[in-house]
Amino acid sequence: MAELNRGYFALFRNRRFALGLSSSGLAWGGYAVYEISILLLSYQISHSLAIAGVVLLVEFGAYSITFIAGPTVDRARNLRTVLLFGYGLQALFAFIIGLTLQSGHLSVPVLLVLVAGISLVWDFTWTADNALIPRLVSEGELFRANALFNTVSGGNTVVGFGVGGALLLFVGPGGGMFVYAALNLASAAIVIPLSLPSVRTATTGLLQDFWDGWRELGRGKGHPLLQLAVFSSAQGFFTGAGPLLITLLTQQQFVNPTFSYALLFTAFTVGGVAGGLILGYVNPRTRISWVMFGSTAAEGLLILAAVHAAPLIVPSLILWFFTGVMAAGFYQAYLTYLQARVPTDRFGRVLTNLYLFRGIPTALGALTVGALAALWGAPMLGWVIALTYLLCAVVGPALLPGVRRLTF
Repeated sequence: MAELNRGYFALFRNRRFALGLSSSGLAWGGYAVYEISILLLSYQISHSLAIAGVVLLVEFGAYSITFIAGPTVDRARNLRTVLLFGYGLQALFAFIIGLTLQSGHLSVPVLLVLVAGISLVWDFTWTADNALIPRLVSEGELFRANALFNTVSGGNTVVGFGVGGALLLFVGPGGGMFVYAALNLASAAIVIPLSLPSVRTATTGLLQDFWDGWRELGRGKGHPLLQLAVFSSAQGFFTGAGPLLITLLTQQQFVNPTFSYALLFTAFTVGGVAGGLILGYVNPRTRISWVMFGSTAAEGLLILAAVHAAPLIVPSLILWFFTGVMAAGFYQAYLTYLQARVPTDRFGRVLTNLYLFRGIPTALGALTVGALAALWGAPMLGWVIALTYLLCAVVGPALLPGVRRLTF
């Protein structure tokens, strides 16, 4: 308990950290309300599942170009400015969606433009949110700080889906847009007293900053960031498999598909929160590589077991919970290493550039999961995913010595 007091509780005594954590938590809660509302909203105004799919395509297509936000975040004289504009614009776009829906003037083209606007602005706030943490805590506190940010983002996502679901029942998806707008404004208000000045001294142009961000990946003995990009690309191919398999299994094999989906998805999400907290408590600064390799192998085996446990609800709950724990292991170790090793004036560019390497395989992997599930079924797909993860965990250390030696 003494160690805990010096760890997590000490962070809460840091007023700046508490403000940043509160602002991020409200923003993530609002985003969950938005996610659960926007699909139903798009279907209601179009009466077409194809249009709902186009809305998702626009949303996630905008996320795939997050690298455009990196130079802007790094060049900002005060990170607070990026967050204030980002939260404010998301609130404005969401309010317009809700208002035009209520007045009967929301068309599909208008909705697509507004969704694209929210997603593009989210690229900037997400990048700034991650760049915020190393400006609030010391290097030795990064694992614990990320664990708490992961807790509020994961926990508020669960709560946000619940709130969003209730709103759909009582006030419709338009109400979700107004709640999303209000929570973004609250996030902005909390950020106002939090000054986050840049340590940047360079005065280079925007285009040069953009290319410098890419060149940063090749720096350092053994090119560890470039090797990390390669490993993250391979590891990320099936990173979306968990939620997709939960959806597939519950709809095909469980007696009460909707109730089972809610239980298993919640177990997976809570497992991710728990995994982050455990990692933060252990604080494995000298064992980052083995956290990455070990959690990757364990996640593959747990997914295989969970697929074969369906439709038994209790074993499935346990297995998906621990799958979430392991899924958090890789990403939190990956993010914490970047925050510790990449200079703060280049962090935004490096983070978003690396996300391109990981994001494209993740999107392709999601398509692959859907195709293979239709062709082979969940049991065979479980074997493919498990073997892929095990191959990454074994081949990664052998072929990528730069990744094998990550510490801070």
